[in-house]
Amino acid sequence: MSGTRTAGPGAPLVLRWGEERLTVVRGWPGAGGERILECRDEAGRLRAARLAPDPAAGDSAASGVGSHASPVPEGRLEVLPFGQDPTLRSLRPDGELLVHRAGKRAVVRTADGFVKHLRRGRATGVARATAETGGLAAAAGFAVPRVVAADEDSVTLSAVPGTALLDLSDADWARAWDRWARLWPQLVLAPVPPAGLGTHDAADEAEVVAGWSAHVRESDPGRFADRLRGQLRSIEERTRDALLSLGDGRAAVVAHRDLHDGQMLFDARTGGLGLLDFDTAVAADRELDLGNLDVHVDLRVAQGLVDPARAAVAHAAIERAADAVDADAHRLDVYRHAARARLVGVYAFRPQWAGLAARMAEGLAREV
Repeated sequence: MSGTRTAGPGAPLVLRWGEERLTVVRGWPGAGGERILECRDEAGRLRAARLAPDPAAGDSAASGVGSHASPVPEGRLEVLPFGQDPTLRSLRPDGELLVHRAGKRAVVRTADGFVKHLRRGRATGVARATAETGGLAAAAGFAVPRVVAADEDSVTLSAVPGTALLDLSDADWARAWDRWARLWPQLVLAPVPPAGLGTHDAADEAEVVAGWSAHVRESDPGRFADRLRGQLRSIEERTRDALLSLGDGRAAVVAHRDLHDGQMLFDARTGGLGLLDFDTAVAADRELDLGNLDVHVDLRVAQGLVDPARAAVAHAAIERAADAVDADAHRLDVYRHAARARLVGVYAFRPQWAGLAARMAEGLAREV
């Protein structure tokens, strides 16, 4: 990632909730400056929480007890009971809770696979996307989850064999990326996207970047938006202008729209590569996913999770895939820049990576 030095995570943000101490794992923006938090309690359980921007809060106010290096928020903290959420009607405190975003979604590992609990009515679309776009990915050679069961509130998916890419040996890391570079063009160049697949063009991507920029300026979760306010606006404007200048490209292709290393699993025994989470699948420019994946590799280096030699292997595989799908070099650069701008917003809401998000913003500001 241009202009961003390698750095490990910052100090964790620890909140006090009554007699409990909660360590913030991830965060997202909510309405009106609210922050949605995913925490670990002292028993190691995942807990969903909301932090409302209310400096005058009373006895239930959150108080930071972590290192001074972490931004300590002020506001009224609401912590949900473990494995429960009034908006996610099907969620129960059973199985292994892997994800819980209050009022939005939760993922539970069970003996049957994985269950996604969603707001009422959302599960149907996720099941359809998994079956349709996942079916195209399976036809291209990827191992994908199957829909085992679905209703209005949840989708149960089969498990996909394999190991997370970050946990692979050097040899298997190279095998996994080679496999991806061979399979990805077959998915992208599938003749026709499934019926009903939505579209996502360059203007839509500009709106996504603008949304994350607005969230950062509104709530300043990483405590750098005020200092970098001018740079953030410049990044947003230049990114929008670059995306809108692309105009119409070639016909849209099948796109994952959240493609990064964490969405893949490699089975070293069979050489199979799994591809996960088709919830956001759309028809889009072929450069969209490639740019996002490429920037995530750089991000892992900046996080200290991938060394430069491994990164070079991944970048080479992405370049081969880009050649195979006849990606346009300029459009790919624009989508890379957009991905970096978007990730500034995403990682500003993750306390341990807020410092990295600030350095990413500073690097982007120098580029433009």
